[in-house]
Amino acid sequence: MSNLPFTQPIGRRGLLKAGLFAGAGVAAAPLLSACGSTGGPGTAGGPLTWSAWANPGEGERFREFAKQLTKKLGVQVNFQPVVGDYESKLLSQLSAGSAPDVFYVGDGSMSKMIATRQLRDLTDYLDSGKAPVKLSDFHKGLIPWCRPADGSPGLFGLPVDCNPTVFWFNKDVLADAGVTTDPAAHFEAGTWTQDALTDLLDKVRATKKKGLVIGSGWFDWFGFITTFGGTVFDDTGKAVFDTDPKAQDALTWLFEQLKSGNITYGGSLPKGQSVDALFYAGRLATMQYGRWVLPNVKKLKFGYDIAPYPSLSGKDIMPVPVATAALVVNAKAKNRQKALELLGDYVSAEGQTFRLSGGGNAVPSIEGLDRVVTEGHLPAHGKLFNDIAAKGYALPTTLAGNPKLSADFAQLANKLFMARNQTAKSFSGKLVKLLNGAS
Repeated sequence: MSNLPFTQPIGRRGLLKAGLFAGAGVAAAPLLSACGSTGGPGTAGGPLTWSAWANPGEGERFREFAKQLTKKLGVQVNFQPVVGDYESKLLSQLSAGSAPDVFYVGDGSMSKMIATRQLRDLTDYLDSGKAPVKLSDFHKGLIPWCRPADGSPGLFGLPVDCNPTVFWFNKDVLADAGVTTDPAAHFEAGTWTQDALTDLLDKVRATKKKGLVIGSGWFDWFGFITTFGGTVFDDTGKAVFDTDPKAQDALTWLFEQLKSGNITYGGSLPKGQSVDALFYAGRLATMQYGRWVLPNVKKLKFGYDIAPYPSLSGKDIMPVPVATAALVVNAKAKNRQKALELLGDYVSAEGQTFRLSGGGNAVPSIEGLDRVVTEGHLPAHGKLFNDIAAKGYALPTTLAGNPKLSADFAQLANKLFMARNQTAKSFSGKLVKLLNGAS
């Protein structure tokens, strides 16, 4: 993946448009295993088109993958790249009846496409026993946003791969700050606690370098609530982090660190600065990003590694946000059966291994593929990518089901972070009022 010029603070929509959720590493691999046919209507012949966001390097690899799928499926498979605003162009294609047979959907668009019947329900295909992947193969926290927002039955997409937030750290910056036990070593010793992180940040701040930067989107700070045992949304989808005791404790800690300077709000960084650029330059000790930065990090001259977020116990991997996108089938696909087979092969174990091996920048969305994230032993604790993904969660359904609310939420959070006069209670109270629709 190419070196992408992020702006700060990097948001969920920015990630989507940059194409960071899709794995790009396609290495030499055997053809995908056969996928049985379920028969039924929509099995007429004809070429298939599929579409995804991609930078030039990814586009070339996707075209090679399309050649492999053409051989496997016995029909012509054409990759249709989208230049520019993927979401807007896809919506225009759907409106005009010219959308691809199979395509990527980001978490901010899924609910609307389901509600307007643009997508094919995948339930029967997965239940047929002939698909090369089962729903139970996927990390369960990545699935809810692919279902109808109103709770009705159906499954309309499968995660192509994912990117869990992990705790990247610069070993050299930490050593210069006098940190003798890095986050990975703390985790292995069962001592990677909130206090251990605070001590690390205190020491880094004393060197005049930054320890940690957060943004305003849910992806940027929900993890600091859930990793310390707090609850953001209850089982009904109601936001409760304004009253949940552990959530309040976690936010109190977060605002204490912001006040002390141990944590920096990304929206306050000088124009042109970004989290990843600061990390690459050796001016930031840690960053909470996914595997998408690995191709760039590998080029760095300093030591680096990853760890989970800290936890109250110091030894547990707790739920944190995971970025993902889904592959879906157009409800109007003429060759429905082959479109389903394409989807099944794409997200299967062999399909994900094919796409993500050899320098890939994402993490499998299914279990049992440790070899993908441990190749080359970079970073040293790369296996943790899979372990963290297995415990994590995608965009919560409350936000996934209401894109406007999701955007308003991030804007209000930004305003509150910039105000610099918030407490955990006032900050969470205003945001929960918005999320729960209180007047």
